[in-house]
Amino acid sequence: MTTYTEPYRDFEALLSEGDGAISRESITVAAGSGALNAGTVLGKKTRAGNGAVVTGSISGTTLTVTAVTSGTLTIGQYISGSGVTAATKITAFGTGLGGTGTYTVDTSQTASSTTITATAAYATAFSGNTGNGTMGAITVTAAAKVGTYKLVIVDPGTNVGNFTVEGPDGVFVGQGDVAAAFSAGGLAFTLADGATDFVAGDGFDIVVAAGSGHYIGYDDGNADGSQTACAILMQDVDATSATAAATAIVRLAEVKKDALQWIAAVDATAKATAYTQLATVNIIAR
Repeated sequence: MTTYTEPYRDFEALLSEGDGAISRESITVAAGSGALNAGTVLGKKTRAGNGAVVTGSISGTTLTVTAVTSGTLTIGQYISGSGVTAATKITAFGTGLGGTGTYTVDTSQTASSTTITATAAYATAFSGNTGNGTMGAITVTAAAKVGTYKLVIVDPGTNVGNFTVEGPDGVFVGQGDVAAAFSAGGLAFTLADGATDFVAGDGFDIVVAAGSGHYIGYDDGNADGSQTACAILMQDVDATSATAAATAIVRLAEVKKDALQWIAAVDATAKATAYTQLATVNIIAR
């Protein structure tokens, strides 16, 4: 005898919700997410993903990637490379979904095929800097906030110096030294000493890029915002090769714990974390 397993149906995970449509939102599921079932626990890509190194060229506002050395390209990342305009940002997928293919960038330009580095953050020296030290690669972790951090030299010295870092909200993040690794507030980097020493008041703006705002399956191992469970998908979608429109429960609801669906990377510990995170937006799993 053949055993038939009935699939989960749209909205099956929902026990109760607020009046009207207060619990629901129309959302966009990120391209490359694959096929997701109704009841999947989602996270939101509020920050750009961490770095990637690729080979590509730019014509107009189209970036064409022909090879990937490491990492994954995401919407919101800043790219740099020989002939690439500073602070160029990826704004949309074309045929590429993180690897080879085409992407839309925000600045029209022409750049021949070159090695391109994509990052979730970039630094710009203050226009009046005396010192000419440079910022190394910036790694963004889950604790980082979208917006502009300010690094200011407060205690300069010969081939050294001490600086403070302030977050986008104006709150003190940490204190560090020139030519030494810094890690705090979701940022990790090394500010290199230059031929001309920094003076007090020199500094850098460090911009952490916003993500696409699209939703993907919750994964506590991510660092782009989707490591926080914040929504429940209410219908099957296929976002394998393109974004997909969907309806999600994002607040003020009770859901069936046994009907929730998870991507493969989520283990029991991550699920427990997700239930707590969902409760912060008043989605209660029972």
